[in-house]
Amino acid sequence: MHRGTYGNADRTLRRRNVVPLPDQVSLLCRAIREKGRKEAGEILSRAREQADRILLEARENTQRDFEERVSQERQSAYQHAQQVVSAAELKAGKQVMVTRQALLREVFDKAEKRLSVLRNEPGYPNVLRLLAIHAVSSLPEEHCWIQVRKSDQDLFSQDMIMDLSKETGQTVALLPEPVDINGGCLAFSANKKILVDFSFDALLKRAEPRLKELMANIQK
Repeated sequence: MHRGTYGNADRTLRRRNVVPLPDQVSLLCRAIREKGRKEAGEILSRAREQADRILLEARENTQRDFEERVSQERQSAYQHAQQVVSAAELKAGKQVMVTRQALLREVFDKAEKRLSVLRNEPGYPNVLRLLAIHAVSSLPEEHCWIQVRKSDQDLFSQDMIMDLSKETGQTVALLPEPVDINGGCLAFSANKKILVDFSFDALLKRAEPRLKELMANIQK
């Protein structure tokens, strides 16, 4: 420490302590440290802000990716479900079609058996007479022919032929040649150019569209 000499009012000399000037290097180091702390704080603050932004963006991206993935998975699941439903509907439709065909065949088989039995029942002659009336009434001419299978020819006696003529207003005659049918009758115009088929096979065939319609309504 240096001591200085100063004058008093009475012009006498006295000494006092003098603080030395700070070392320039020390001041520079202090300034650097203070600046370093300030810059470090700013850098740290910016780093924290950047970290917060990165974290926020990461969360937003993660949420967006999650929502997109969920949406894609939902869409994929929906498409898969639609495919499963479509396949099931197609399979069910085919099964319904097969079932309808089987039922239709079963109905026809039963009808054929019933008609086959009917040919041997006491009421068959009356059924045959009614079929002949419908067949003859469908012809436009006044003269016509009736044709039946061989085993039914005896049922068309002269009296029955006369009754048919009276009931229909037509002149009815029985063709001597038998026809190969499973029951029922055929009616021809006088020149045999017009045929009205009331055989059992023809009746079943004409009933088929109606039976299909009925079965379709039952399935609904």
